[in-house]
Amino acid sequence: MIRTVSYQMKRIRPEIKILLSLAGTIFGLFLFTVPTSALPYLSSPYYCLVEGDSGQVIISRQADVIRPVASTTKMMTAIMALEYASPDEIAVVSQNAGRTPQYSIGLRAGQEIPVSELLKVALLRSANDAAVVLAEHIGGDEQFFGHLMSKKAFAIGAVSTHFRNASGLPAADHYSTAYDLAHIGSYLLHNDYLRSIVATRQTTFKHPGYQQPMIINNTNVLLSTYPGANGIKTGTTNAAGKCLVASATRNKRQLIAVSLKSGDRQRDCASLLEYGFNNSMLTKVVDKSRPFKQLQVTHGKYPSIEVYPAQDIYVWKTASTPDIQKRVKVNYEVKAPVYPGQKLGSLTIYADQKPVMSTDLLSRQQVERERTPLRRFLQNLKPAKRISCIS
Repeated sequence: MIRTVSYQMKRIRPEIKILLSLAGTIFGLFLFTVPTSALPYLSSPYYCLVEGDSGQVIISRQADVIRPVASTTKMMTAIMALEYASPDEIAVVSQNAGRTPQYSIGLRAGQEIPVSELLKVALLRSANDAAVVLAEHIGGDEQFFGHLMSKKAFAIGAVSTHFRNASGLPAADHYSTAYDLAHIGSYLLHNDYLRSIVATRQTTFKHPGYQQPMIINNTNVLLSTYPGANGIKTGTTNAAGKCLVASATRNKRQLIAVSLKSGDRQRDCASLLEYGFNNSMLTKVVDKSRPFKQLQVTHGKYPSIEVYPAQDIYVWKTASTPDIQKRVKVNYEVKAPVYPGQKLGSLTIYADQKPVMSTDLLSRQQVERERTPLRRFLQNLKPAKRISCIS
């Protein structure tokens, strides 16, 4: 049978052989190459997709551009409220809060309402008056509360963010970025109480002015249209456009997508999330079993020493992932003696100019101090014999 095939192949014209060979190559690539989908069209000029656990940027566009961010501000309002007050505390609506512009839930001066109800209606219905009541309950004054919000944002790593109010209504010097909002959203999701609220599609709100609870629906319709969606916050003003900080979980993996000034925020974030889940692969970029760098050792028995990362480091990569960078800090003046496990530097992985993870660089061998001729001479000296004198 083999001879027959060989004989038949000899009779095939050369150009047919070439075509068959190309077809086989293409078929092999189809079978053994992992398919890579292109990033879909997004209407937003400012977006990012971030890994929930590590904070790593997977893909982004103009994610560091400062923008007005509308009611996505209320993520930080809720964070601060829950860190400084308990849900069962009672807040009183001031005249200032009762005059808050739309969208409001219709709170009136003098009404009393639990913090838990204010959090629900601020995060789900984006009620501006509820956000102001929370701010005044915590800080006494909304402007001062905005200052506290800015300090908190900086402390958790949202360094390009500044707040002037608790609602996100247009104000000078009130801004954030797509990346910072993803960071704030990730911080919020680590609070189980707030995580539960932002994942709620519909609930009741006990309005102090009504006898019966109101039914309120979440403004984030992605919760109903995207499988695994569990947050976080919408925002809309003329200056900011339509904004969304969205999150979803699949196979115990959390992703956060941010879309600012979007033509279709739900579709943009759904596309980002789907792209991240389907096209990103966890890739080892640092191997602790391999030496990372060789350093010179002065006054050592050996002239150099290898340093190893203390741990493996993995990052999520796609065809669109920004360049992964490795930045090293080492002690280039290593002096003997050097001991196993001694820290001689550090290594930090960056994605899209943002730090992802750091690890120490350690020695794995001992390098004793070299014995100079003078040191050897002094160590070889024997103690002089004692001479006793008898008079």
